[in-house]
Amino acid sequence: MNEELLLRFLTKTCTQEELGEVANWISEDKANADWLFGMEDIWAAKNMLRYSDRKEIDTAFQRFTQTVTELKPKQAVKRQLFPGWTKYAAAVAIVFLLTANIYQAFRNKSSDEVASSIIEVPVGQRVTITLADGTRVWLNSGSILSYPTKFDHKNRVVRLDGEGYFEVMADTKYPFVVNTAMLDVKALGTKFNVQAYPDEDIAVTLFEGQLHVQADSQSAIMEPDELVTWSKQTGLVHHKNKTVQHTRQWTSGELMFVDEPLADIAKALQRRFGVTIIIENPGLANETFTCRTQPNATLVQVLNLLKSTQKLNYSIREQTIYLK
Repeated sequence: MNEELLLRFLTKTCTQEELGEVANWISEDKANADWLFGMEDIWAAKNMLRYSDRKEIDTAFQRFTQTVTELKPKQAVKRQLFPGWTKYAAAVAIVFLLTANIYQAFRNKSSDEVASSIIEVPVGQRVTITLADGTRVWLNSGSILSYPTKFDHKNRVVRLDGEGYFEVMADTKYPFVVNTAMLDVKALGTKFNVQAYPDEDIAVTLFEGQLHVQADSQSAIMEPDELVTWSKQTGLVHHKNKTVQHTRQWTSGELMFVDEPLADIAKALQRRFGVTIIIENPGLANETFTCRTQPNATLVQVLNLLKSTQKLNYSIREQTIYLK
């Protein structure tokens, strides 16, 4: 990992591809994980000290340099990290590092315990990572994935809050399990999408292979081109012979909606563009739309596309969009 990329990461100027590169780096080696965990300790000290005077800065900086010296991640920068920085700049770097939206949190209680990682995707961005078993995961805006840095010999379990597309490395002995707030998805080697944002209905779509979906006492065995949904009102519902390919278009940056209620489209746009959308007419929220955008489409372009259906109009006031 080169210093220039780390600097861009610390200053939150990484591109989407660079953000994914950093995410892979911090997940591929426990030594890298330990280094970040050391940085988290310094961040905790910063919250208590507030760096209110020079003595406190000196104390924090001594802990910082001691951590870097002792941990020495195998894939970290070989020469001194940012050698020209002063103590004050180092303290600022720690602030940026530990408040970044992609981070590692390790809580080892013993040397035998497998370290866990957390990746949080900022609004308006997407991240692609490769897990220890070779499984590839695409994470959509506003998603959080918790996973072990190394899978044990019994299972492969991750936790998802948000939306993720998975291409699971086949292993007939050890299933791959995605835990969500209300249901679990078990696979041996498949391609599937899970949408499980907090306080929203859950949707699982399958493209290849087979899935077992479990929600309390309800379960379903999924085949390709099938959809399973869960909501508080209906519980688990298995939809067969569905057109599901469009549900993974977001991985390329496209927005694609097929007979989607405007209320659901509004949620997707809020996550993508970091705005608030208010639907002024209750009946309009249930109106369905079908549309597809280019990967680099702006919010105004998407709104104009919806407006072209002649079903709605919109106005913008600062960061709030009003649909009517």
